[in-house]
Amino acid sequence: MRHSQKHPYTFTKMTCSFAEEILFWRYPPPYDLYNLEPTKDCLDELLSGDYYACMDMEGDLAGYCCTGEEARVPGGYDAGVYDNSAYIDIGIGMKPCQTGKGRGRLFLSAVLTFLGERHRTGCFRLVVIKQNERAIRLYERAGFVKNQSFLSPVSDRPHSFVCMKKEGPRAL
Repeated sequence: MRHSQKHPYTFTKMTCSFAEEILFWRYPPPYDLYNLEPTKDCLDELLSGDYYACMDMEGDLAGYCCTGEEARVPGGYDAGVYDNSAYIDIGIGMKPCQTGKGRGRLFLSAVLTFLGERHRTGCFRLVVIKQNERAIRLYERAGFVKNQSFLSPVSDRPHSFVCMKKEGPRAL
């Protein structure tokens, strides 16, 4: 794994040790709804499908990303969010101690570069909980545009989500 000049991050398929570490990440309120339950089901989900660990220049876990079904929010299906298959659905998570420190733009850029090259596209779709205004601002600065809103349950309570899309040139 090499680091590019532009991005100080590398990506690898999710490993069991990275997945176990992620299960115990704890975000402070109001971001605590992103906390995962440290269960076998959550571990299995992180290890199945298209999850990738993101390491910093020291080789420490800095975050993760996922694509496809794993990146989708259940309520988005009924809202028709996922009807257009021209987009790659993405999900990202950054280590809690790294958030809110101005590192999100570089992290997101690295994720988009990695996934764009992997999937040979620049068309991305993501879903974010509406109350996460900090993430929405980051996504907008990266070229994502709000598309539609819908409700989906989180911890058995309905929450409002917004779908955001980014269209770009096909990666080489």
